[in-house]
Amino acid sequence: MKEEQIILTGSKQSKLGRPISIPDSKIVEEVLFWISSGNTLRSYCRQDNKPAFTTIYNWLNKDKEFNERFVRAREVGSDMIADSIMEIMSETPEMIGGDHPRIDPGWVALQKAKSDVALKLLSKWFPQRYGDRVGVDAKGDINLTISTGIPQG
Repeated sequence: MKEEQIILTGSKQSKLGRPISIPDSKIVEEVLFWISSGNTLRSYCRQDNKPAFTTIYNWLNKDKEFNERFVRAREVGSDMIADSIMEIMSETPEMIGGDHPRIDPGWVALQKAKSDVALKLLSKWFPQRYGDRVGVDAKGDINLTISTGIPQG
C-alpha cells in the first residue's frame, strides 16, 4: 500500500506534492482576448513563455469565473471565425494563364476547403447558431373523458 505524507499546518492538513496553481490574471486576460479573436488555445500555448495547454484547462476546471468567461470568449471567437469565412469568400481570386488569364482552380479548391472546414466546426461547436436548421412543427390536441360511473353532484 502506498502511504501519503501529510504535513500538519495549524489545524489543517496539507498533502505534499505540486501545489495547485492559481490562474495568473494577466495570462487569463491574454487567453480570453486570444480566444475571442477566433484563435485556438493550442496556438496561444505554443508561443514562447506561455503556459501549457493542460495548465489552462486545469485553471478552467478549478476557476468557475474563468470558465464562464472562457465560454463567452469562445462564442465571440466563433463570430470572428464566421467573419473570416466571409472574408475568404470575398477575396479576389488568383489568376493563371498568362495571355489568357483564368481563375486558378487550385486556389478556388483551397478557399472552398478552408471555408467548409471552418463552417463545419462552427456547426458542431455551436449548432444552435451555425448548424443546419431543421424545422419541425407538431401540434396535437387530445381530449380524454373518463366516465367512472359515479354520479357527479
